[in-house]
Amino acid sequence: MTVNPESRPSLGRAFGETARLIGKLHRRALADFDSDFPTWMLLTLLWEAGAPLPLDEVAKELDRGLDLAEPDTMLVLERAVAAGHIAYRPESASAEAELTEAGTDHFTALYAHARKVTDAVFEGIDPAELDTALTVVLAARERAAAAVGRLSGA
Repeated sequence: MTVNPESRPSLGRAFGETARLIGKLHRRALADFDSDFPTWMLLTLLWEAGAPLPLDEVAKELDRGLDLAEPDTMLVLERAVAAGHIAYRPESASAEAELTEAGTDHFTALYAHARKVTDAVFEGIDPAELDTALTVVLAARERAAAAVGRLSGA
C-alpha cells in the first residue's frame, strides 16, 4: 500500500491507530465466544501460569495490564467461575485460582479463533518486513517502558 508522503501519519499515530483497529478485531473475536478483554486477560494469565495462582498475584497482574482495581478483578473472577472456566478456592491460605478443564478447552478454542481473526490482518505482507516491524515495535516498547519507569521514579 502506497501512502502519499504528505498525508503519511507519524509513527506514533500509526502505532496507535493500528493497535486500536487490531484491538477492535480482537474484541470482536472474543465476543464471538461471549467473552471480553478482562476475562481474556484472566484466562491468559492462568493458562500461562499452568498452575494455581494466588488471588493477590492475579489482582496485581490484572491491575498492571488493565488498570483493573481489585473489586473489578473479583467481578471478572466471579464471572469466570460462574461460566465454569476457573476454579477459585477462597478458603485456601493463598486464595488460589486456576483454569478448569472446561476453561482450558474454552481458552484454547478462543485463542485459536482470536489468532485467526487478528492474523488475517498480516496476510500477504512479506515475512521479513513483519520481522523488521516487530523488531521496531519491541524496541519502542522497551524504550517507552524505560521512560515511564524514569517518570514514575521506579
